[in-house]
Amino acid sequence: MFKIEKAGIENLEDISLLAKNIYLKYNSSFDTKEGIDNVLKFISFESMRLRFFMEGSLILAAKDDKDAVIGMIEITNYDHISLLFVDDKYFKLGIAAQLFEEAKNILKSDKYTVKSSNYALEFYKKLGFVQLFNDIQTENGVHFYSMIY
Repeated sequence: MFKIEKAGIENLEDISLLAKNIYLKYNSSFDTKEGIDNVLKFISFESMRLRFFMEGSLILAAKDDKDAVIGMIEITNYDHISLLFVDDKYFKLGIAAQLFEEAKNILKSDKYTVKSSNYALEFYKKLGFVQLFNDIQTENGVHFYSMIY
C-alpha cells in the first residue's frame, strides 16, 4: 500500500536521493558527463528547495506504510513534469500514473509537457502523451523526447 501527499520541506532530501538513484541507474547512460552533472544539480536538494520555495513547484510524494518516500513527481510552471521517479522496487504498481493523476487533480491544466528520458518514453505514451518530434533531442548534454499530453 502507498499514499500520495504534497511533499513538505522535510521530504525533499529523501525525494532528491530517490531521484538521483533512479536517474543514475536507468537514465544516465544516454547523457554526456555534462548532462549527468546538469541533471544531478537539477535534482539536488538545494535546487529542489529553491524551486519549491521560490518558484512554487508542486512536489508530490508517494509513501509506503512506514512513511518512506517511494515515488515523486514535480510539476513546474503548473504544466510541466520536470521530475517523475519511482523506487525500482515498486515499478509496475501504478504509482507513477497515480502521481500524475493526483497532480492533474490539483493543477487542472488542460495540457502538460515533459522531456521524457528514453527509458520512460513508453510509459508516457501509455499515459496519453505524444511525441512532438520523432528524434531524440539534446540540451546541455541531456537526451530527451519532447512530449505533450
